[in-house]
Amino acid sequence: MGSFAANNITTWFSGYDMTADLNSTQLALSYDALEDTAFLDGARSRIAGLEDAQLSEAGWWQGGAANAAVDPVAFAALGGTPRLVTNSPDGAEQSVAYFYRARTFSYQTFGQVGEVMPFQLSAQSAKVGGVAGIGAVRGRVLKSNRTANVTATGAVGTAFQLGAVAAGQYLYAGLHAFAVGTTLTGVVESAPDNTFGAATTRITFSGITTVGDTWGARVAGPITDTWYRLRITAITGTFTVACIAGIK
Repeated sequence: MGSFAANNITTWFSGYDMTADLNSTQLALSYDALEDTAFLDGARSRIAGLEDAQLSEAGWWQGGAANAAVDPVAFAALGGTPRLVTNSPDGAEQSVAYFYRARTFSYQTFGQVGEVMPFQLSAQSAKVGGVAGIGAVRGRVLKSNRTANVTATGAVGTAFQLGAVAAGQYLYAGLHAFAVGTTLTGVVESAPDNTFGAATTRITFSGITTVGDTWGARVAGPITDTWYRLRITAITGTFTVACIAGIK
């Protein structure tokens, strides 16, 4: 596979698509390096400690209504409840996606006279409601907000062969709601093949009524099914959503 031009790096920040506001996105994934060197080892020895995901975004400031521009979104998130964040090379269905729950700790704006007004935002992975953090999950985009809006029940987006979930692993999924109608319920389901003739519901996103995000309850392996997709089970109104899923 050849080199990849960073022309459309995508950031979905809870219920807001931040992509068009940005000219720089950096996601740093790491583990603390803990030294466990002992006598007779002959060299430094280290093990992985706590996992971390750190996001740095920069771009051009835009003001506007809540959930409709980067400034109200970034300001509302500052120091608040962790949001579901997804980063993808292009945001297309089936593309790689890194998703995680992050708390925003820094938001900077204003600049020099005569220049386009910039902003910078940084966020770090965090736990929610006492549930331990997991860093980031590497998965795939099952439904992009750049494809058709959702108006009816049934399968939406593009299915992907994520693979089987081994014992000791979990299936993770998240849903971004960018524009909402009245209410929506959807499920991530799996199947042995891409016909989904024997589909099984794995993760449910229920009662979506507001712009924002939903982090699905993870499901422990083993799961022998390898194909996954998003299916809408109940809807009233028109919704714009994105869905990601991955195994870790």
